[in-house]
Amino acid sequence: MRHSLILIAALTSAAASAGTVEVKFIDPDKFTDARDGMHRREDVLQTLEERLKQLGEKGLPASQTLKVEVLDVDLAGDAFPRVALRDTRVLRGRADWPRMHLRYTLSEGGKVIKSGEDRLADMNYLMGSLRASQDSPLPYEKRMLDNWFNERIVASSR
Repeated sequence: MRHSLILIAALTSAAASAGTVEVKFIDPDKFTDARDGMHRREDVLQTLEERLKQLGEKGLPASQTLKVEVLDVDLAGDAFPRVALRDTRVLRGRADWPRMHLRYTLSEGGKVIKSGEDRLADMNYLMGSLRASQDSPLPYEKRMLDNWFNERIVASSR
């Protein structure tokens, strides 16, 4: 019983300390490459939105809100229509690294803490460790978002 109460208190505390992330995709039909051979564009965008929200829940104080406008997405690799049923994504490690163009505003109590526009790119995407995200969809893009969030947002929110 005591362990259950401690777990409930920890979960309640974690939920209370979670910041809010709002994600908006600006003109996604014109994104460079937001469709994977395995996933529709809507699935890819949902995966990216979920990742940003997870980062906010873990890394932002409850009083802060991060608004992110995604202006462009270019997934790692190139899609080649080779198979009759679905495209195949080929990762060559050349000029096919993941890229994103974001506009963001971090605010607290109606006051802007930080805002800007960033072009994310991970030219060495095949070199780094993927850890747990390797088996999930879009591991390279998630790692790129994780790095951006930690360097740009978490550093500003504390």
